[in-house]
Amino acid sequence: MIAEMLDVPESLHQRFIHWSNAIATLFGNPYRTVDHLDAAQRAIHSLGDYFREAVGVRRKQKGNDLISLLMEIEEDGDVLTEEELYAQCIMLLFGGHETTRNLIGNGLYTLLLHPDQAAELRDHPEFIRTAVEELLRYESPVQYTGRIASQDFEFCGVEARCGQEIIFMLGAANRDARQFKDPDRLDLKRMNNPHLAFGAGAHFCIGNQLARLEGQVAILKILQEFPHMRRVSAEAEWLPNFTFRGLKTFLVEV
Repeated sequence: MIAEMLDVPESLHQRFIHWSNAIATLFGNPYRTVDHLDAAQRAIHSLGDYFREAVGVRRKQKGNDLISLLMEIEEDGDVLTEEELYAQCIMLLFGGHETTRNLIGNGLYTLLLHPDQAAELRDHPEFIRTAVEELLRYESPVQYTGRIASQDFEFCGVEARCGQEIIFMLGAANRDARQFKDPDRLDLKRMNNPHLAFGAGAHFCIGNQLARLEGQVAILKILQEFPHMRRVSAEAEWLPNFTFRGLKTFLVEV
C-alpha cells in the first residue's frame, strides 16, 4: 500500500521489501552484525538513489502521488530541504511497511489466542475500529522509542542531562494499570484507550490513519475469509528485535 502511494512500480515491490527488512534488522536487534550494518547501509543508499531519480522525474511532471505532495512542501522551502525530502521518502516507505505488517501479524496472532473474541469480531464487524485500537495497545508493534535531552531537567525525581538518551517503553506504558482498567485483559470493545502505539506529541506517527485503516481492512477480511483458521502450535517465533515486535513464524491452519 505504501509503495503504491509513493507510486513505486509493482515490479520493484519485492526489492523494496528486501530493503525494508534490511533496515528493520538494524533497529533494536541485539544480535546484529557487521553484515547487518552493511546490508542496511546499502539498502538506504539504494532507496536514496531510487527516490533521487523519482524526484527528478516528477520535477518535470508531477503526479498525484505522495512524492509529488512532499515535493510541494520541499519547494516552499519552509519545512523540507532536498536531502530531507529523500530521507522522508525512505522513512515513509520503511515505516509504512514494517510496523503495519507487524500490526496485522500481531493482531491476528492475538485473536487466534482468543478465539471467542475473534468469532465475535467476525460476526460483529462494527467493532473493528475499537478492536484494532485494542490490538495496537495489547501487542504494540513498536515497543520503545528514544529521544535525546536538549537540556538538563528532572522528572519524577530522576535527573536527565543534556545530551543523554531517554528511552520511552511504549509497550510497558500500554499495559499501565493507572491508565487502563484490567490492562492485561484483551477487550476489543475498550472505549477509553489512550494507547501510545503511535507515539505522542510532535513525533506522533504521521501514518497513523493509514496504518489503522490497513489494519482494520486486512484483519477483518482475513477473519471473514478464513473463519476456521486456527493455530497449529501454541508457541510463536518472534523476530529477535527489541524495538519492533513482530512474528518470524507462527503456523496456522485455514
